[in-house]
Amino acid sequence: MIASKLDKLDLSGSQPVISRTLDDIAKDIRKYLSGAVESVIKAGQALQEGRDMHPSNIEFHNWCTKEFPDLNSKMRERMMQVGRRFDTTFMSQRLPVTVLYELAAPSVPDELIEDIISSDKPVKVKEVQQAKKGYKAVQEDESNADLKEKVENNEIKPVEAAKIANDRFEKKKKEMEERDNTFDLVEHISSTENYEIGVVATNFAASMEQLISKFDGDQVTDQIYLALKEDVINIKIPALHKMSGILLELCERLPLTNIKTLN
Repeated sequence: MIASKLDKLDLSGSQPVISRTLDDIAKDIRKYLSGAVESVIKAGQALQEGRDMHPSNIEFHNWCTKEFPDLNSKMRERMMQVGRRFDTTFMSQRLPVTVLYELAAPSVPDELIEDIISSDKPVKVKEVQQAKKGYKAVQEDESNADLKEKVENNEIKPVEAAKIANDRFEKKKKEMEERDNTFDLVEHISSTENYEIGVVATNFAASMEQLISKFDGDQVTDQIYLALKEDVINIKIPALHKMSGILLELCERLPLTNIKTLN
């Protein structure tokens, strides 16, 4: 396996003489990782040859960076993941290393991997990424429960289910983008939904009582003024003037002479 080849190198003593040049090795690596790979093992062997010629970690790192910048520690680890997860019989020319990278993560379900690998058509990285995204929605989104059930019953394949899930998502997204989001502010303000006039009136009366009984008149005037002066949508001040008429009428109907003082 690649992991054992890269992790268990014997760097002690004299190193074997490599007849191939660094340029030859670098070209091979480019070839393997560009899609014309025959197996991940071959890519690992080319990488190991560079390692054999550069036993020092620093020298090897510098060689990789110079000759093939993509071969950093993260990419080497991903190659090891591929080698650990897949048997070499799966490493055909139609499945480049870049595709296998996408499938190597433990989070990718086995049934999705088997469906992708068994395809007779060449597979691209973007297609695998879309399949992973869609199949995750099949597994986790309740709106795709029917697709999950069909996959479990072998009625459809995972890749097909993933495509349907992606199509549903795009359709919902398009519908949301085309939806009229105009907000009628006047209608919202005048709506009585979730409002009971008796409750609102009782709360208003309680607020007046608390303002008058707990604070002096100047404080009340100043604070109400501050609350009303910022009237961006022009509703507070008109409400104040209309309410003043209602309060005057109520004062006539409820004169102070009728109020009994509590002992």
